[in-house]
Amino acid sequence: MDVLKIPFHQMLQIKKAANNAYIFEIAEQPSFLNHLGNYHACVQLTLAEASAGEFLLREFSHVGFNLAPMVRKTEAKYHKPALGLLQSQVQFVEIDKEQFLQDLNQKGRAQLQVKATLFDASETKVLTAIFDWFIAKV
Repeated sequence: MDVLKIPFHQMLQIKKAANNAYIFEIAEQPSFLNHLGNYHACVQLTLAEASAGEFLLREFSHVGFNLAPMVRKTEAKYHKPALGLLQSQVQFVEIDKEQFLQDLNQKGRAQLQVKATLFDASETKVLTAIFDWFIAKV
């Protein structure tokens, strides 16, 4: 699966980050701005979710079968208004990878959490989102 080929992600022009410290990036466009002149919350959350999905696909590319990750729950905190280029980082939230893979292999499904953080052009943290993922073996 190529996360960047999802039509909604293409419409928002989400791209692989030029800086290897980040996963994806999105450039500011007038249509992405809210009534206050900064990024709309939904644009930010979409970048965070796309980045989290890409992170999972990269982390589990070695499992030898296809995965179908689905978001079950999202918690988001908007820290500051976002302007300019947005970039994303993602990490696991308290995971035992061995247990996760064992559950996935035995049951064909498992759950985990990841945290996505967005930074704007001034490298200010603008969003933190926790995603609960349900992942099925396909």
